[in-house]
Amino acid sequence: MNLDTLLKQKRPVITDGAMGTYFTQKTGFSIHECEWANISRPELISEIHREYVKAGAQFLRTNTFSANTKSLGRPLADVLEIVRAGYRLAKEAAGCQAVAAADMTAIYPRGDEETDLLPEYLAIADAFLSEGAEVFLFETLTELSPFDQIADYLKKKKPECKVLISFTVSPEGITRLGVPLRRLLDEVKPHRELFDGIGLNCGCGPAHILKFARELLSYSRQYLSLPVLVMPNAGYPAMEENRTVFDTSPEYFSHQAVRIAELGVDMIGGCCGTTPKHLQLLSRLIQKKREPLAAVTTTVTAVGSLEKSAPQESRFAQKLRKGDFVMAAELDPPYGSRVDKLLTACRVLQNSGVDIVTISDSPMARVKLDPVVCGAKLQRETGMEVLPHFCCRDRNVNALRAMLLGAQCENIRTILAVTGDHVPELDRGYIKPVFNVTSAKLMEMISQMNQDVFADSPFTIGGAFNPNVANPKAELARLEKKLKAGAVFFLTQPVFDEGRISTVKEAREMGAKMLLGIMPLVSYRNAVYMNNEVPGIQIPTAYVNRFSPEMSREEAQRTGIEIALEIAESLRPHADGFYFMTPFNRAEIVAELIEKCREM
Repeated sequence: MNLDTLLKQKRPVITDGAMGTYFTQKTGFSIHECEWANISRPELISEIHREYVKAGAQFLRTNTFSANTKSLGRPLADVLEIVRAGYRLAKEAAGCQAVAAADMTAIYPRGDEETDLLPEYLAIADAFLSEGAEVFLFETLTELSPFDQIADYLKKKKPECKVLISFTVSPEGITRLGVPLRRLLDEVKPHRELFDGIGLNCGCGPAHILKFARELLSYSRQYLSLPVLVMPNAGYPAMEENRTVFDTSPEYFSHQAVRIAELGVDMIGGCCGTTPKHLQLLSRLIQKKREPLAAVTTTVTAVGSLEKSAPQESRFAQKLRKGDFVMAAELDPPYGSRVDKLLTACRVLQNSGVDIVTISDSPMARVKLDPVVCGAKLQRETGMEVLPHFCCRDRNVNALRAMLLGAQCENIRTILAVTGDHVPELDRGYIKPVFNVTSAKLMEMISQMNQDVFADSPFTIGGAFNPNVANPKAELARLEKKLKAGAVFFLTQPVFDEGRISTVKEAREMGAKMLLGIMPLVSYRNAVYMNNEVPGIQIPTAYVNRFSPEMSREEAQRTGIEIALEIAESLRPHADGFYFMTPFNRAEIVAELIEKCREM
């Protein structure tokens, strides 16, 4: 039995249903034990595969969905053993009645970890190939990368192998990062020769996935000419005694799935919550159809083909685009909810001619008033354009998207996307960091929302850059990644040493707009503290020695302003703007600096 033969039949190929949720339902074991059962309970996995074949499945996925080091927390050697065993079990159960497909999905790093995962993907692919795998399914994906590279690798190593790719979207038709189905398909289009089928699975129940299946079919027939696979969930889950439970009846699912099949899809089956009973009823209903199922004839409008009005830019974005020298000043939100003093400071900065006021995130992960909420309040009260620091540490993707919607609702149009300071070790037993995405991924998400949700008034995206690091090449590599993700400008850590300018020059040559950080010192004690206790800040001894412990507040403040102006003058030719960090929210210091810098 091979896939080409199956696809030539007059009716859609029936795939299997869920493995993980059915494994849990059948055994009572945790779903986290499912892939390891290829080794520990192979007879159980074989039994599940055979149940699906008996139910009418002609396409079996290997029990390897979460077989990777990140999901299983096991070394790669164990993962590859699980993969090889999983393929053997599926192949044996398929026999001559079904096709066994090597099942792979995305590997998600833990927290804010940045790791090159391609070698692990390729090692898993090689493990499948070593067992003779001829069909591969990349499923439940939210983006194409790196599966275009994996498909290319497979086609080069085994040109006759078949590679199918399947995406997942929510009932709203978007991925967890806010990417709509149409854009995913547009990404596949230049690489269509790498794939032998395209599909949708998971994310939706059969009723919701119907309209997306129709869109996918139409798109494939116009632009891809690939067989179409659809595998909806049984429905939507509920939690019962800490277990995920799907209570959609097999009868309901099978009748809804037939509606999808009637569109003319080439392969139909089930995902989470489906069981052999669901697939058995679906198979019987399809077999009862006297006529071949119809092909859909609707058309799809390509992304970007509709005329749109020019997007509205913020004043700050306009100045950046025109190449004007811009000034940003930072204010720290309070630990409480009252912002009276902050409003006063904001007005002082506004009167100085600052272009935008940035609202910092909680330093060292200490709780302060949310920067977006605080920024919205300042902007409403003063009319001053604000730039809240938008942090990945405390929110998952849903919360990040919700807050972006809120920021847009409040007419905030500029965002600084940062990963955020780590929670101190002492607090981790009580405070749990999220780090669902990194700052670069957050930028990608905002860029996608700019295209699909905020097209009329998109966010201008900023990032953080530290020219003071010991490894400038690594920092520049991160900057390049952020530029590709949609960042336009960067705020730097305070620059006290002109020797760091070479790194800034390289960043600007890469196309980044650089707002160089200037932090006015206000006393000898402040200078010593910043130099010794604040990570990433290095103050030359010559500057520290210009202060003395005996100085009055006024003398120390004047010295700090003089030093800051000297630094600003030396940095001015190498910057697209300045980013002033306001010491202790003493806005009058930064206001004076801004006024004098305008005269340079």
